[in-house]
Amino acid sequence: MGLRYGTVLRKHCFKLPEVSAQTLALGNSSVDEVTRHFPDILEEIRGFADGCELNHEALRAFIITVGATELRNQCSIFAVADGSKVMFGRNYDFYYRIKKYTESYLTAPAGGYKSLGTTDIFVGREDGVNENGLAIAISSVTSRTIAPGLSFALAVRYILDKCKDVQEAREFLMKIRFLTASNYLLADKSGNMAVVEASPEKVSVRAAENGRRFVVATNHYIDEEMKTMENLEKRSPDSVKRYETITRALSQNNGGLEQKAIKDILSDHSGLVCSHIDAIQLGTLWSIIANLTKLKVLRAEGHPCKTRYQLDTRLRSPRPE
Repeated sequence: MGLRYGTVLRKHCFKLPEVSAQTLALGNSSVDEVTRHFPDILEEIRGFADGCELNHEALRAFIITVGATELRNQCSIFAVADGSKVMFGRNYDFYYRIKKYTESYLTAPAGGYKSLGTTDIFVGREDGVNENGLAIAISSVTSRTIAPGLSFALAVRYILDKCKDVQEAREFLMKIRFLTASNYLLADKSGNMAVVEASPEKVSVRAAENGRRFVVATNHYIDEEMKTMENLEKRSPDSVKRYETITRALSQNNGGLEQKAIKDILSDHSGLVCSHIDAIQLGTLWSIIANLTKLKVLRAEGHPCKTRYQLDTRLRSPRPE
């Protein structure tokens, strides 16, 4: 997979950004943890380096350390179940200049599950849905520490490739060491859902509470103990407002949301869920709505308030040769 993809990108003159000595050191110190849990991805990275004719060590460090810089995405994610269906919604907000690097992937690894994923990182993933009806998306949290471990991009990719449901995904996230802080929102077609709040020092799981049939994640921790792991001074200034806006909208319905209602939440401007921070050229780069029960995935490649959602049927197509 890596060799084929790297060969394609080389023909389009793909260049790797400069990798610092600090990034190389952190990448090399994280290799053992990646090898322990996800050796397949290291083979794919080597193949990608060969196909692109890039320095393997530099490429590996670049991919392994994604998320260790000061650049932070601002994302809004939720899942909701009503007994007959499970819906998943996600806005990915980042600097507009990153848009040219974003891609949607159909991934079908040998010995793994087929998935649709979206990312601005060419081997890792930031969200996706696999053929079992398991969905995952991450939102970054400002971390107090960075330590050798798995980046969110590789953790998400592992879950899409290897896990059939929320339980398996939770078990994986509870046993690995994390590079930095993130929220991982998980949902599957059976209606199981959870948010794993993860940091290099501590991990906590929160499920739907108080009779709710939904979970929400933005760019801060909810668990009181996890808040001590967050750099509150650098928290996204609109994270709490987005969280409260989505929670309020879902509470009013308590499940039973149709596709249009999901889109309305993701397109909300008063609560800043649909992001347009033009002063710093940051906003929603893509938006996803998925019916996990029917494996129906829709994606808007831009602001959901003005970009038409397109149905992506590749997940229901035969596995590619």
